[in-house]
Amino acid sequence: MTKDFGQNDKSSADTTLKESFRLVGKQYGYDNVDAEFVAFKEFKVKWQRSCGWADFQVSDYLVDAPREVIEGLARTLMSKIAGSEQIPYSDDMCQWVKSNEFVKLKQPIYVRRSRDLAKTHEGRVRDLDEAFQRLKVLGLVEDDIQMFMTWTKEPNMKKAGRFSVLMRVLVISSVLDTEEIPEFVLDYVLYHEYMQMMQGLRFFGRECDCDPVESESLYPRSKEAEDWLERMCLYL
Repeated sequence: MTKDFGQNDKSSADTTLKESFRLVGKQYGYDNVDAEFVAFKEFKVKWQRSCGWADFQVSDYLVDAPREVIEGLARTLMSKIAGSEQIPYSDDMCQWVKSNEFVKLKQPIYVRRSRDLAKTHEGRVRDLDEAFQRLKVLGLVEDDIQMFMTWTKEPNMKKAGRFSVLMRVLVISSVLDTEEIPEFVLDYVLYHEYMQMMQGLRFFGRECDCDPVESESLYPRSKEAEDWLERMCLYL
């Protein structure tokens, strides 16, 4: 589980999960509904269903979520699998998973479960924190978002970077950790992933009509950096 729950806490959380999904399931015509917490690396839910029957595996990042958050999630999922008008994530759900407290508790667990991460911003040659500070000087990024930056353990030869919105983890391929590639290319990749992550966080649970390409063009050497990435057959 995601924190040091005692046996009573775990039992209570399991009961809340099952009761919430069964209650909401009945409202959508599902008489046999079960749910359990599973230690997924990512924040996700998996399910199986048949006629009147549904079984859910829910990320244990939600094990300490309030009942209203669990019920809101159950309502969203049941509306989706029932084929009715899809209900978006509840305000309670969005506020809870976007809170600083959630990140503080869950981010270390996510990092620990991610086996391909170097789990440090310091590379052999480049430092992601230094790259972030250069972006900060340009006025392109902001501090104090509880972000964790890390290199991959092994170079990803295809994808330059990735991120987790809710965990606020930003991952850069260690293929860029070399003097042969200019700093501005690394900075651009970091900026791209940062902007995508922040956009995802800002609009989590809602539709977004913003244009990420417009934001990325604010980086002074974006076209030059993209040309470098294209020559290396790396994509963002």
